[in-house]
Amino acid sequence: MLTKRQEKILKSIIEDYIKNASPVGSKRIQQVIGIDISSATIRNECAFLEEGGFLEKQHTSSGRIPSTKGYRYYVDNLMEKSEFSEAKVQIEKIFAQRNTTIDEVLEQTSQIISEMTNLASVVSVTQADGDVSLQRVELIPISDVNATVLFVLSNGTVQSKMYMLDSIPLNELQISINLFNERLINSKISEIEMRASIIKPILEKQVKKYDFILQTFVNTILHSESDKTKATGMQYLLANPEFDDPVKIKQVIQLIENASPFKWFDFQQKNSSSNTNVAIGIETGTENDDISIIGLEIDKKNGTRGALTLVGPKRLEYDKVADLLDYIDKKIEEQFGDNKKGG
Repeated sequence: MLTKRQEKILKSIIEDYIKNASPVGSKRIQQVIGIDISSATIRNECAFLEEGGFLEKQHTSSGRIPSTKGYRYYVDNLMEKSEFSEAKVQIEKIFAQRNTTIDEVLEQTSQIISEMTNLASVVSVTQADGDVSLQRVELIPISDVNATVLFVLSNGTVQSKMYMLDSIPLNELQISINLFNERLINSKISEIEMRASIIKPILEKQVKKYDFILQTFVNTILHSESDKTKATGMQYLLANPEFDDPVKIKQVIQLIENASPFKWFDFQQKNSSSNTNVAIGIETGTENDDISIIGLEIDKKNGTRGALTLVGPKRLEYDKVADLLDYIDKKIEEQFGDNKKGG
């Protein structure tokens, strides 16, 4: 553990670097630290913090910048609640809307946080394994040339697939739907593929393009179990100086596109004073030590899971973001109830 003075110096350096993105020297620390302390003492304490791995020097003569270890210590021990009134007012309006779902809340609040924090936001929803079943299949003719097939699941999710009637006749779709409704209703999603293969010989006798219809029906239903992820705010994220480098831009985009946010929660460390989860630098599992992730996970009553995750530079304002996520967490609990948080 660090002394109180060392903690004050580390906190001052981190918060100044978060704000200005410039290495922090001893004179600057004197200006912002708020206690009477000499430059020589600051230099000695900074040398100690650097030796302990809490600070780094980009160049021999430059000031210090926080390391991943320094940020982690800050998040776990020094970070304070930070009021973000304007964002909270906007978030309050979202929750005041009638008939708003958790998914809509996560999506709308993510846009607000992205804009106000210069971070990319990732909203994810995934269906529960094993418990979701097929409730019914419906045919909706759209016009003379196309129709949509709806697949209604037990958790309220509706999946749809559009068909062009010049290639798949309406009567063949209706026959296929009738067979699904007769044989597969109340089947668990995890069993759909196996059960569909059993009815394949029956469908083959009545429908010319049975194989295509069967495969598209099954794929559409199974798609409901996959993670549904939407990222916003990349333009805000890329405004940060850390992402001037095209290589780093590519790395952060790959991180957002390829990783499931629910996997992020498997290795993120829970902040003891908050319901948020934080991964800093190499803790994210990437080679880019300049990326950090902070997020909130929600288990919903109908068995689905939701997550709101913010991605940004290691220099992100952890206190403000954590405070906003905790506020959203509190509002979701008040409005929807019985939502246990993962972590």
